[in-house]
Amino acid sequence: MEAALAADPPPPKLVIEKFADGRIACLRFVGTIDESFEGKKLGQSATGDVLVIDLGSVKKISSFGIREWVDFMAAAGKQVKSLILIECAPKVVDQLNMVANFAGGGRVFSFYAPFRCDYCDSEHRVLLQIDRDHETIKSMKLAERPCPSCNEGMYFDEDGATFFSYLIGQDRFELEPAVASFLATKLNYAVTDLNRKLRVDKVIDGRTTYLRLAGDLDRTFPRDKLAEGLEGIVLVDLAAVGRIEPAGAAEWRRFVQMATPLVERLDLAAVPPAFLEKLCGREDLGPKGSVVTLTLPYSCGPCGTTSQQLIDVGPHHEVLKFATAPELRCPQCRHAMQCVAGESLMTVLPALPKPLASAELVKSVGKLRERALAPAKRPGEVADPPGPQPAARTSLLVPFLAAALAVVLAAGGYLVYQRLTTKPVAQATAIVDRSAPARPAWISSEAPSAATCTDTATGLSCVGVSSLIARQDDAEDEALEIALDAVANAIAVRITDPAWKRAVLPLYHAAREAKLAAFDRDPASSTARREVREARQAVARALRATSAGAITATPARYWEQYGGDGKRYLAFAQLAVARTELAKLVEIYAQPATALGATVVGAFPLVAWRHPTLERGAIVVALGPGPLQSAGLAEQHVVLTLGGRDVVDAASFARLATDEHAALATRGGTLRMKVQTTDPTPREFALTVAPPATPIKPRTGKGREVPSDPAGGVNVWDKAGGDKGRDDPRN
Repeated sequence: MEAALAADPPPPKLVIEKFADGRIACLRFVGTIDESFEGKKLGQSATGDVLVIDLGSVKKISSFGIREWVDFMAAAGKQVKSLILIECAPKVVDQLNMVANFAGGGRVFSFYAPFRCDYCDSEHRVLLQIDRDHETIKSMKLAERPCPSCNEGMYFDEDGATFFSYLIGQDRFELEPAVASFLATKLNYAVTDLNRKLRVDKVIDGRTTYLRLAGDLDRTFPRDKLAEGLEGIVLVDLAAVGRIEPAGAAEWRRFVQMATPLVERLDLAAVPPAFLEKLCGREDLGPKGSVVTLTLPYSCGPCGTTSQQLIDVGPHHEVLKFATAPELRCPQCRHAMQCVAGESLMTVLPALPKPLASAELVKSVGKLRERALAPAKRPGEVADPPGPQPAARTSLLVPFLAAALAVVLAAGGYLVYQRLTTKPVAQATAIVDRSAPARPAWISSEAPSAATCTDTATGLSCVGVSSLIARQDDAEDEALEIALDAVANAIAVRITDPAWKRAVLPLYHAAREAKLAAFDRDPASSTARREVREARQAVARALRATSAGAITATPARYWEQYGGDGKRYLAFAQLAVARTELAKLVEIYAQPATALGATVVGAFPLVAWRHPTLERGAIVVALGPGPLQSAGLAEQHVVLTLGGRDVVDAASFARLATDEHAALATRGGTLRMKVQTTDPTPREFALTVAPPATPIKPRTGKGREVPSDPAGGVNVWDKAGGDKGRDDPRN
């Protein structure tokens, strides 16, 4: 009896971990959700703007637990502005499919799909995201993936139509930058398989240069550009820095070495734990570097919350030099908090030099950050940004444009492919420089990051307008990329083949519209702006690679420089495509070729909106019975290589497929194909061709020939010279 009383209590069925940073909070559920879960009570205690709910470790949800969960979501939805569900376990996805209001007013950002490997008899989970994998989710099919245990192929172990029934009804969305930064930098969540590209914001305030770094630190860190021209006091805000790769750390150290002779001080603010641990040693900081503020993780027992707390190094330097964290109280309940930083992080603190930054400079970090992140204001407001303001976009959907376009072009009309504006856009500040005394006549719109195409007497004129950019050459490059994307869209409109539209349009249209719509909703979003720019760059590369020299005219260019708080350039580029060249381009991309039961057309440049590395290949637009169908190819697949040789276009596909298959038909073997499917990464398909059957010649034995069976039987002759079976004519 005493032993039973002394025994440890059983572990709780459900553990809820809490994390918070400002107005963003995260709840991580671990275990079983049953009737003991007081959902309504927890929901009513939620505070802040965004509540992130991590459901990756939920093992089971009972019937009564579902009732409590629905109450929790309803109560929490009234307390916060946004609910986001991440890393939903397959059991959670099942409940989303079956239980009304299971997600309440929340949205699912990421979830796990179950996979199984029969080779090693193991089960695994693959994380999918609603932004990155939206097209795959809509297809309700998941391709095989290498098993983490044995590297053999593992397959999606669910019925797609059932498993994705709730998720396909949810629109694609992206995390707000602040939420993505909170998850990536504060809680070490992988919010994307791709690194977050580094963004640098710069503000000059008197003798202080403020630099804000947001994203991952890798080998692309622009140390030379960042160090150029630095002087005075440089304040680097590191709050939004994510992963630090070894190459990125080396580039940062070189930046510090380059900046040290140029500046009075190099002050680091809001240094996150990972950066503090890896790049804040004495040698890393150099003789002029110091950490003015840093963040450490603290836990509050009464609240059950772990949060990152900002520490001002100057006032707490005497405590920090003993590898001790300052004593802080919870901002919610005012109880004492406990620092939960690891030992390796705490050992860095004693080596930190006492910063020389004034208290006023430390306090100014927040205001400087707001200035760096402030969205562009409308004309007439205070502190207008230089140059034209973005206009609203009217999307013109390609599938429904052909008939309308014919009417517009016949009348010599004016067509806007990316953004349509009917009003002149007011300029916030005066033009301080320009490449010509006046705007050329071919410019009819000044809407930034937009394109217009006009039918002319000799063909087509497409004009691209850049966004406002700090460098002239960068603005000119972007304007040309936008014009090339508009030309590709004009080609798509002129292709009338139903099979082409049915197979090719779905490869890019949804991805293109989604990225442009995200940019329209928030033009200040660095993520949306980057995705649109990178897609247009990919389209421009693909068009140049596949147009067979049809676009040869040198583009006309013009730029304007605007003053104000830092110079900005607005560039324009015009591409004039002759009528004969335009017809040639339509023929290049629409001309089909057929081989082994597959009808293909050449890879189309706009597909780069979905697959940015795809420049050449052959798109399957129709597939009948034949070897390629039996190998697993399907319509909308893009064949990249055949037998190790690159597929350049439709004609090269037909030639390679025919030649390779004919060669294998004489000897047998396997034809391997690299194919771009709906998955982000190309897959390998294999077509096995059996060798031809070897005819059996009549054989002789004991000095006489054995005749063939008149009925067509096959002679079988044993080693001893005797026949076997009914085919022996002597039987």
